[in-house]
Amino acid sequence: MQFSTIYGDVCTAIGDLQQARLAEVKSMINMIYLGEVLNCDLQRPMYWLRFLNDSIKTKTADTVAGVTKANPGVLTTAADTFTTGDIVSLYALGGMVELNNRAVKLTRTSAKTYTMTTLDGTAIDTTNYTTYTSGGTVNHRGATLSKAVRSIISVNWHGYVEPLTPITAKELETQTSYWDVTASQPKYYQHVKTFSATGTEVDMILWFLLPDTNYQMRIWFEYSPGELSATTDYPILPPQFHPALTSGAIARLGENKVQIEAGQVWPALYKMQLEALISYNRKLWSEYETQRSKPYLQ
Repeated sequence: MQFSTIYGDVCTAIGDLQQARLAEVKSMINMIYLGEVLNCDLQRPMYWLRFLNDSIKTKTADTVAGVTKANPGVLTTAADTFTTGDIVSLYALGGMVELNNRAVKLTRTSAKTYTMTTLDGTAIDTTNYTTYTSGGTVNHRGATLSKAVRSIISVNWHGYVEPLTPITAKELETQTSYWDVTASQPKYYQHVKTFSATGTEVDMILWFLLPDTNYQMRIWFEYSPGELSATTDYPILPPQFHPALTSGAIARLGENKVQIEAGQVWPALYKMQLEALISYNRKLWSEYETQRSKPYLQ
């Protein structure tokens, strides 16, 4: 069911044949879709929303060749190592000590040249920093993920059995050695989520300690869908459960005193559809993921 079909059915059911309340109906459908339907199973994420990203590979350290005093500051490296979205930690810069021991996100503007932002996307203004003199290393600390991520299910280095362990911000601040320049196979990761001023979600993954060589990362994560907006949008949901958005929106509008015939039927129908969706989701996990371990198949 396209978005236009869903909101058209809801408007018809509540007697709004001229779709005078279309904005309200669309908002309610998205609330049902993102807030209830895709979160109905409290034990496991929706099976069809889990994705594998195996495109991230750690990179060897590079050498700082220069840093400008500008807004944003421009970093130049000796080799053309990094790309847009890479997160790096800077160490042992001579002169511009304000950048030492910091994690910054890079935007590649040309070969060996990058502008720098904080992890939340704020430009790093180096105009009033101490003038860079010499030295410094750039170590690969993390990467920007290609999709919006609701939760990370598991992280592994390809070819290694033990998964990486999630680490909290408190642990990182109380055990500062995780940020040090010491390199080995990273054992821990942190999922970082930010939002731009326009509401765009940006997800990143950081690893600790710093990598001593090139490792291929395999991340299983739960994708976070966006709102339905265009008339031709389809909900990311098995087609047989698309009507749950219709019945759920009608039921919730009924709670808000919108006049609907058979007001007791729609909530009951919505409840049955959610129960069927949960059963279907758990059946998929049981049939196709029986060899996976925690945290979803305990």
